[in-house]
Amino acid sequence: MMPLLQKSKTAARDWLQGIDTALLRTVAAAAALCMLLAHGFAFTNLFPNHDSTVLVFDAQWTMYVLGRWAQNLYFPLVRGKIAAPWLIGAFSIVYLALTSYCITSLLHLKKWSAALLTGLLGTCASVTAQLATYTYETDAYLLACAAVWCTERLPRLWGYLGAAVCLCGCLALYQSYIQFAVGLYLLLLLQRALQGAEWRHWLRQGVCALAALALGTALYLVSLKVSLAVTGYRLADTGNGLTQLLRLGPAAVLAGIPATYGNFFKTLFGYSGWNDRGMRAATALLFVLTAAGLALRLRGRGGRMAAQVLWAVALLPLGLNVSHLLASGNVYILMQHALFLVYLVPMLLFDGAALTPADWKVGGVLVKLLCGFLILRNILCANGAYVYTKLVYDNTARQMTQIMADVGKLDGYEPGTTPVAFVGSFTDSQLAYHDPAFSRYEEGDLHQVNSAVTYDGTIKWWFQHVMGSSAAVIADSGTLIALGETKAVQAMPLYPANGYCAMVDGTAVIKLSD
Repeated sequence: MMPLLQKSKTAARDWLQGIDTALLRTVAAAAALCMLLAHGFAFTNLFPNHDSTVLVFDAQWTMYVLGRWAQNLYFPLVRGKIAAPWLIGAFSIVYLALTSYCITSLLHLKKWSAALLTGLLGTCASVTAQLATYTYETDAYLLACAAVWCTERLPRLWGYLGAAVCLCGCLALYQSYIQFAVGLYLLLLLQRALQGAEWRHWLRQGVCALAALALGTALYLVSLKVSLAVTGYRLADTGNGLTQLLRLGPAAVLAGIPATYGNFFKTLFGYSGWNDRGMRAATALLFVLTAAGLALRLRGRGGRMAAQVLWAVALLPLGLNVSHLLASGNVYILMQHALFLVYLVPMLLFDGAALTPADWKVGGVLVKLLCGFLILRNILCANGAYVYTKLVYDNTARQMTQIMADVGKLDGYEPGTTPVAFVGSFTDSQLAYHDPAFSRYEEGDLHQVNSAVTYDGTIKWWFQHVMGSSAAVIADSGTLIALGETKAVQAMPLYPANGYCAMVDGTAVIKLSD
């Protein structure tokens, strides 16, 4: 027993001594600075919108049927059930720093690359979309990167075991972040191809990566079956559910590959509310630098090395956007966080290891400047998004308070007893917030909405958690649709016209839209 303890103690001491403290300080400082500049407003203000109106974690059923069973264990035990913005921000900064350290240490990047990567991952549109509308999920992509670290740094058996556990945890928290592991494996293959890795060794590493991903997926599927068996739930057959994924066949996967590549480039180069003209131009220049860097690095090298490099480069868009393929195109920006790892490629190419001093200096400076510009634009976009979200929240809160005051004046209404029904769409009604100055955020690219209350579930959460109201609101879409089709409700005027709320067969009805 004592020799085993001594061996474990020695291994732990050696691991701690192997930590690059200077690199860790760099990524920690970059994470704190960039996250606070971009998201400090979100960390210090409360503006529940859309899914974030839940505020108190009570979505156990939803998480089980979506296959995210680990959230039901993690959030109550580690973060607590109350979605406290500052605590979420503190966790996110720590997780981002650890993730960046894991990636940069595996790829042996310089400090400037580590700082830029941290800034890009921490300020990108995916994070803004999460903090403005959803619960932050950095926990999941840290586990994805930790899985790659396990296969690279631990003995083979322990490496596979650790990777499988980490990948299972990643999938059980938020499935789309598996792309971080896939992308990082491909980036490692690209780097080793650039270093002249021998064919057999290079292919063996690719096979090992596939084996680790397969083991993690298998463990997740077993855990998923156990969670469903214990709870008695069934997987949701919805656009964001796993049932459609399990129905995918080889033909559907092959047919979806071109669209996955197309979506990758459309996301990076197409117009959207978060991707303005300057950002698209900077990304295009970084891709031009990438092509130039590849040409310089492959100059005078053999065809074998060129084939390895080009294979890794060709597969990278597919790996970083594999959720688009597996979800049959039903993706949005917060599921595509891993796409921004593509900016690591020019960093790898201009690290100075195999270029002339002039090529390295010029290319390296341009990469730094362009990535810094992207970080700055991301910070500006994030702050604008949070201001917009706060305005939407304030507008919804003000009008909902007035609506309930009007409902309280209806003859026969009893607070907490009389059913209250909001008929119609919140986002298509006069209750919604509109301002041309914020049109880029209202376009939906960041998954933001013009009303803090949206679908039926958010009605319940808004009254219960945000307003602290005991109103007996109806939060079932079927019931609300049926009520809206009655002649009495169809004859009612729309909010805010006189008579927009009335008692109909014992229910207080508020008509928002047709």
